[in-house]
Amino acid sequence: MATQSADYGLAALAARAEITDVIHRYCHATDRRRWWLMDTVFHEDATCHLSVIGGSWREFVEQGAALLAPVGVTHHQVGNIQIALEGDVAHAETYVTAFHQVPADAPPGGPFGGTGEAYDAIFGARYIDRFERRGGAWRIAERRSAAEFRHYQPVNEGGLSETPMRFRGQWGDDDVSLPVVAAWRGQAAAPKPDTLEDLAARAEIADVVNRFCHMVDRHRWELVDDVFHRDATSRFLEAVRTIPQVMDSARTMLGPLTGTHHQTGNMLITVDGDQAWAETYVTAFHAVPTTAPQTFWGGREEPYEGVAGGRYIDRLERRDGRWKIAERQTLVEWRHDRPVRDGTLSQTPPQFRGQRGDADVSRPVVAALLDRK
Repeated sequence: MATQSADYGLAALAARAEITDVIHRYCHATDRRRWWLMDTVFHEDATCHLSVIGGSWREFVEQGAALLAPVGVTHHQVGNIQIALEGDVAHAETYVTAFHQVPADAPPGGPFGGTGEAYDAIFGARYIDRFERRGGAWRIAERRSAAEFRHYQPVNEGGLSETPMRFRGQWGDDDVSLPVVAAWRGQAAAPKPDTLEDLAARAEIADVVNRFCHMVDRHRWELVDDVFHRDATSRFLEAVRTIPQVMDSARTMLGPLTGTHHQTGNMLITVDGDQAWAETYVTAFHAVPTTAPQTFWGGREEPYEGVAGGRYIDRLERRDGRWKIAERQTLVEWRHDRPVRDGTLSQTPPQFRGQRGDADVSRPVVAALLDRK
């Protein structure tokens, strides 16, 4: 009997989690140039057609690798995922925003052709996938894409241009995210989220990561003990900080800003007993007034918007039954600084925009944590 799309029992939830992992592994393999990971994404006879390239999935990967060879940073952050299950077949639609930094000396031609000046190419699209479960494993049998928008704009990295590359994302095994996907090398030991305990751990870990974003955007600093273990460390660029130092830095860097918005996307999680590794894609918006102190988001003569894309690489531990971050490294992949252009939003009364602390309408979401303190 076919599993219906509206089924949210254990088997269906496990299938949805596994399918979502496949989608996220595709983005990770592309952005980290870990092409070997594509073996865990496609069935051997799968086809893939995206934009101007396609064919068998191996032909597609070969073409894609050649297309991206002259490109610098790429960052494929997915959002909405809809999955329709029909027995051993599933259909999925995934929204994706894809960032590509094209250097000045890239060869001409194609979607990332060089122009003599560096530029950023940002695409919005959807992946339309047909999955099949074979031998107990969900993989893509057919992938197509639908393009929605495309932007080309000059590189404007702000202070990020002065950051050594070792503090940004790397390719292959040099990237610090290797523990997240290492179990997939060889596939035999590949983890599958197919038990209630696995699914519960993944859900709790995702809550912890997203709670961090809520904490910094709403300035609910009292949630820190629900995100980090007390002896945790966090690395941002050159600095490795203790959690008290992280909180001081966050208040200094983010407190003077008009607003922030940290939106997470792809999340790959590997659980090994009471330890887990997680890689989370994030796009972070910062409204910087002229009065902001000179930090990573320092004030200028005119207010500006700083938008950055990056990844959180977290090692989490389960202690006393609760998952929290024990070690974090934040990698900034790209950054745009641009003039403020609020449009009609500038006429919206402040009470209808996001607030900080208990003034924000989101309090019921975290009330159980806040009221426990």
